[in-house]
Amino acid sequence: DKAQYVSDLYEVGYMADGRVIFWQIDIEGGVRTGKIMAYDPATGHRRKEEGAIGWVHSELKREGILQEDWRLEQCLYGEHLLRDSPDRTVALVEAYKTAHVGAILMPNMVWLAVDSMMGLTEERLKPLKGRNVILYADEGKGFEEWERRIAPIASSVGFSYRMSRFTKEYNAEPGDDIVDVVEREELAEDECPF
Repeated sequence: DKAQYVSDLYEVGYMADGRVIFWQIDIEGGVRTGKIMAYDPATGHRRKEEGAIGWVHSELKREGILQEDWRLEQCLYGEHLLRDSPDRTVALVEAYKTAHVGAILMPNMVWLAVDSMMGLTEERLKPLKGRNVILYADEGKGFEEWERRIAPIASSVGFSYRMSRFTKEYNAEPGDDIVDVVEREELAEDECPF
């Protein structure tokens, strides 16, 4: 039921071959693109072989539906959820899957993903103007990079923020995110302190 809830909430799509489409839908409801990813059904982990990851806009270009000179302007994953929750705190993570798990474990926040460590940009974070934001960076290099970049972005866009140390408190390994900690610690919904 909870997996179906987040699938509906984030408007997740599915390919005929079983790959998942994570649609990037902006705050106005416009679809920017979709990231296509394959997961191992036995483990739930992302598959990494060639062809396991792609983009809807790239497929549309290959099929001649989009012109070759069309340019992608990415938005936050889950950005469309901001419209209906103007007063809720925003939780910002790197990975789509992490946003889904956060939305299940802490549904009082709006969980958004930037898609990559370097996806934390002023342009992508403009819809957060006036919001309270908690950043849940991946442990290690990800945390250091986000901590270095966030202050000028927040100041320019106009939102308040804090960096969560949840992964550090649970002795996460470099590269771990909150999903890795929850899985390793086997934390239940009512035990998640993040």
